[in-house]
Amino acid sequence: MSWAKVFLPTVVLRVALLPAILVFAAPAWPQRSPLPSVPTAQPGERLNALGLLPRTITVNVREANGMPLEGHAFVKLSSQSRHYSATVAVQDNSVATFDDVTGGDYDVEVNCAGYKTAVEHVSFQGGSGVALFVYLHSETEAAATAARPPGMKLTPKLQQELDKAFEKMRKRQYDGAREHFEKAAKLAPANPDMPYMLGMIEYNQQHFDLAREQFQKALTLDPAHERSLTRLGELQLRAGDAAGATQTLEKAYLANGADWRMHYLLAQAYNEQRDYPKAGLHATKAAELGGDQAAQPLFLLGQIYSSENERERAKQVFDMLIAQFPSDPAAKQAKAQVAALDVSPSGTNPAGSSSATASAKSNNAAVASVMAVPDSLPLTREALVPPWAPPDIDSKEYALAPNIACPQSDVLVRAQGRMLHQLQNFEKFMATEHIEHREVDRFGNEGDLRAKDFSYLVFVHPFKNDSFFLEESRDGGTGVDNFPTSLATTGLVGLGVAVLEREYQNDFDFKCEGLSSWRGQAAWQVRFEQKRGLQSRVRVWRRRGELFPVSLKGRVWVAANSFDLLHLETDLRDPIEKLALTRDHLAVDYGPVTFETGNEKLWLPWKAEMFMEIHGKRYHHQHSLTNYMLFSVDTTSQIGKPKLPPSDEDAQPKN
Repeated sequence: MSWAKVFLPTVVLRVALLPAILVFAAPAWPQRSPLPSVPTAQPGERLNALGLLPRTITVNVREANGMPLEGHAFVKLSSQSRHYSATVAVQDNSVATFDDVTGGDYDVEVNCAGYKTAVEHVSFQGGSGVALFVYLHSETEAAATAARPPGMKLTPKLQQELDKAFEKMRKRQYDGAREHFEKAAKLAPANPDMPYMLGMIEYNQQHFDLAREQFQKALTLDPAHERSLTRLGELQLRAGDAAGATQTLEKAYLANGADWRMHYLLAQAYNEQRDYPKAGLHATKAAELGGDQAAQPLFLLGQIYSSENERERAKQVFDMLIAQFPSDPAAKQAKAQVAALDVSPSGTNPAGSSSATASAKSNNAAVASVMAVPDSLPLTREALVPPWAPPDIDSKEYALAPNIACPQSDVLVRAQGRMLHQLQNFEKFMATEHIEHREVDRFGNEGDLRAKDFSYLVFVHPFKNDSFFLEESRDGGTGVDNFPTSLATTGLVGLGVAVLEREYQNDFDFKCEGLSSWRGQAAWQVRFEQKRGLQSRVRVWRRRGELFPVSLKGRVWVAANSFDLLHLETDLRDPIEKLALTRDHLAVDYGPVTFETGNEKLWLPWKAEMFMEIHGKRYHHQHSLTNYMLFSVDTTSQIGKPKLPPSDEDAQPKN
């Protein structure tokens, strides 16, 4: 792959040291635009902007799933600098209201019986009122903190055992596969993927009780382990425990979002409990996200309408299934359902007829087909671990808190202001960057590891419209030539900044989808997409000196109270035919790095993962940043080290 290099934001391309890039550079080193001034003619507005006018603070207390809290909670709002402390009991809809509060730094503490005490630090200035959101987690729930997600160090010996295990699995040599997975489990005893893989061996041999034990063991290591939750929910459905399956699958949905299959399983679980409104909602979502695999969700949706005696709607769904998937086995079943609906007496419930019995049987057959591992398909690594790359952002959705409007313009302005406030005080920071590169085969197996550590230095430069661009340097240069392979990336730190900055805001269509969560805290979930007709300025591929602007779509998660950037995911809006680039998925996790100098805190990338498919070949890149040091903007260029340097374990990736 010596012919391709990847570059991230144009903000980096402007200052790259490669001559071919400089041809497209904007005017060099623009000066920072002055910060907006407060009109002196309006004293009230000036005091309000300074946070000196009192305002109303509302604290919305919610359960981890975003639903209003049912218990009796108490909220304490306090500030040492403002000499303020007050405790209020939540009222209707789990809201605590504080009047006459001036702007500044505050601590919010929420206590409720049966839940862990939640404490958040918030800062607010200006505005007539402030709405805060705090999620409570039950005492039995594993802590969801802002710590870096755990992961697995893939040593050569562990990789060898896994490769042998996957090869045995493909050949259906289960005893041999079990032996190698057990050895791998001893090498990585804290990693939930190991018992999950052992559970999949039992699952494929239909030893469902043993499989359940292994999935539950994985969940003791990681209560949010998506694949174990999903398989456990399937086993509960198979055993007739629809209520237990619902609880398990809803937990997986809340923690990891849902693709079409998760919605389909939830629809099955609710349908068996005759909760038809929820079953219909999930079946509809499964059909919307399923694409070429929407036949079974459509069939189930028709079944649900039949059970509710919605004959015409049921026929419409069945007809849609027959038209869109004529060769799918579900189409034959749908034709039988349409015939049964046509002959059933008007005004009667088909669910009470003999045809309904046949419907139920065919419905159960559909359930079994999706839960079983077909003998005709090869057992690949993808049957055990996630696909080689995460799903496209439009094929998965995340749980949103109900009945909360998302103030899109306010979220973007506050997020931009938060970045401006942090970056304007620093001129550069440095870290240790660890990069891993692997090629992925057609079975999803990752090849030999190529890795390298860099001394990673980022310069913060002011740009127009109160924006910044970030120039990066690896080992004193661009670092491209010293990459583990010639498929290289630059601009990691600047991408999240560029997407949210004022300068690039008009390049994208934004949609605030609602109040979600990330790492257990309330977060605004915002989807963005490069506008058609505008050339991308934030992501570019380069091959043999030629530049290929990449139009992106993606999501960001912004902390609901502090408006810090928590997470970013992007995908290609459209494939790039000239490059034969069909997949380019990037996920970046951000977290707090606190420095001794001035007690300053920056939200910086903790780790990033890239999944690329180009010319039919697949690649997986991982970047992790540790050992941050900060250079403040002053005449002495003081250096501040992190108060708590991230540990090696913390630096490992999440799902």
